[in-house]
Amino acid sequence: MKKWVLTAAIMGLAASAPAFADGMDNAIGNTVRIIVNDAGEGFDVYFEADGSYSDSLGRNGATWAYGDELCVTPAAESGAETACGPWNADLAAGGSWETDGWSDDGGSITITILEGRGHEAPTPPTPPAE
Repeated sequence: MKKWVLTAAIMGLAASAPAFADGMDNAIGNTVRIIVNDAGEGFDVYFEADGSYSDSLGRNGATWAYGDELCVTPAAESGAETACGPWNADLAAGGSWETDGWSDDGGSITITILEGRGHEAPTPPTPPAE
């Protein structure tokens, strides 16, 4: 369940502070693919240098901030809180890495940087049954 809450937080990114591209240069102008499970479900994220964010699930107009970690705050209407986690500033387009730094339950996500935009997005994550 915590993994789903985190996924929802990442999908609805918004942060109140302005963001700086340093450390996120590899993401700016590219597609950041987040795969959240073994079924390959996930979504694509589009970071802009001005700190704006959108994703393949139709969320846009949000923001992000990067310092020692990438911090994201879901849109206010989601009710979720700020989540911070690791970002691989050295990852080049075409590369991917797995991290559990975004999950409290030990689950991991795979982050891949695809060069440019306009890729066909993966199947969106299925919410857990309640």
